[in-house]
Amino acid sequence: MIVRDEAELLPRFLAQARGLWSELVAVDTGSTDATPRILEQAGARLLHQPWTGDFAAARNRGLEVATGEWVAVLDADELVSPELVGEISALALDAGAGAATIRMVNALPHGHARESRLLRLWRHGPGIRFRHAIHEDASEAVFAALALSGQRLVHLEGRVDHLGYVRDRAAARRKKERDVGILERVLAADPADLYSHLKLLEQARFWGDRELWRRAAAAAKRAVEAAPDRLSREPLGGELVALVADGLAAHPAAALALLDGLADRVRPSAAFQLRRGELRELTGDPSGAEASFRACLGLAATTANRQLATVRPRLGLARLEFARGALPAALALVEEALSSAPRDPEALLFAVALQRARGGGAAVDAFARARAATGGEELWAALGEEALRAGDLERALPALSQAAGDPPRGPPARLLALARLASGDTAGAAGLAEQLEGEDPAAELVGLLAAIARGGDLPRELKLAPAEAEPALRDMAGMLRAAARPEVLSRLRAAAPALGSSFPWLGAALGERPRPARSRDDGVRG
Repeated sequence: MIVRDEAELLPRFLAQARGLWSELVAVDTGSTDATPRILEQAGARLLHQPWTGDFAAARNRGLEVATGEWVAVLDADELVSPELVGEISALALDAGAGAATIRMVNALPHGHARESRLLRLWRHGPGIRFRHAIHEDASEAVFAALALSGQRLVHLEGRVDHLGYVRDRAAARRKKERDVGILERVLAADPADLYSHLKLLEQARFWGDRELWRRAAAAAKRAVEAAPDRLSREPLGGELVALVADGLAAHPAAALALLDGLADRVRPSAAFQLRRGELRELTGDPSGAEASFRACLGLAATTANRQLATVRPRLGLARLEFARGALPAALALVEEALSSAPRDPEALLFAVALQRARGGGAAVDAFARARAATGGEELWAALGEEALRAGDLERALPALSQAAGDPPRGPPARLLALARLASGDTAGAAGLAEQLEGEDPAAELVGLLAAIARGGDLPRELKLAPAEAEPALRDMAGMLRAAARPEVLSRLRAAAPALGSSFPWLGAALGERPRPARSRDDGVRG
């Protein structure tokens, strides 16, 4: 294993993995906490190597000194199940086995998990070393060794839970700056590396960095155009193309045209079919959208991210049924999605909206009672957001308070601040928005709206980039138009011109009556 400042997680890792190894080799790349002491107390062979920005180099340093017949590669933020410890002990006695995969489960927000099979165990040999400075991989060398030895690859069923990319922990460890920096250096040296282009695009999506996404998409598109045949050989080509389209296209039709132009050059891909279906839906092609969503579902068995290949396409099909007026069919599809992902925010929000369409507030309340045991805080967030969008402040305020927690945080807290503004509590809205600004940049928009409603001072400059601020503020204006008390909406409309230089459309979005058209005699031209 390689480590750096892992004192928080190491004790739990060591406890979970007890009995797994006869030798623990750990390469420390510059810890300043208790990591070295914890490892030495656990009997580890501890190596110190300065960090060079190359994960493969650090992994290979450990392989150079390991003496065991088998190698298992793990990290401090990975929790090994007892079942896997037992399986690995048995594997070491199997003369016909030469390597093994494990089930890696990545925790995602809202109770989701992405499961994938990773090659993490093999018979130790001098020819097996890692490649790639980040998202390092030794599979090519391992498979070459298996071909020479005639030994087989075994698939173990015990799981490892990976905690590293839960967003709060990732942010605390400054993983964005580290990972983006490594990937940009790799691509500067090898602009044709499609794998690294994909990983950089994934970073941009994960962190919501639109400027990085645009730059990375443009560079990836140049790489694809420079070597057209390489895309068809890349197993992750469909994901790459979908992210490129979203990073470059200004509107859905342009993104769809980019995908369609490359459709015959990508391998079967759930990510590609899902995005194609969504774009066909947005451009008014329901039959094409349905075909793409069903193609996505058909790839579920071969896709590691089960949420992407099951929940998302079912919700797409549900939207199509709802657009056709087939409410029971839409409800059935959403229920299917919730059966495999009971805390999915999009599925819950859509389900609540469909329940209101079916039977009003009473149906929403019945749904909430039925889902209370499985929906988690995501259920309350969905109930609150849907009520706010429906203009139902009576249900929105308590639901969002429950979802936001104490102290309030996250997107539900931002919506709670907006609901308070809609109810006339401008001071409460402004105070909560100010509390949230450090962790949620969009909260400053609620503070801005509260300020103009109160006639207060406006900030000189928004921290949020214009490309992110405009759609977020339009969405908030729509919710206020639906839910705000008449006197609050009147104050907001009257004060909207104060933001005219940045958001000239705000008054109209809040429901401002259109001004009578002037004649040419009024001096208006064009």
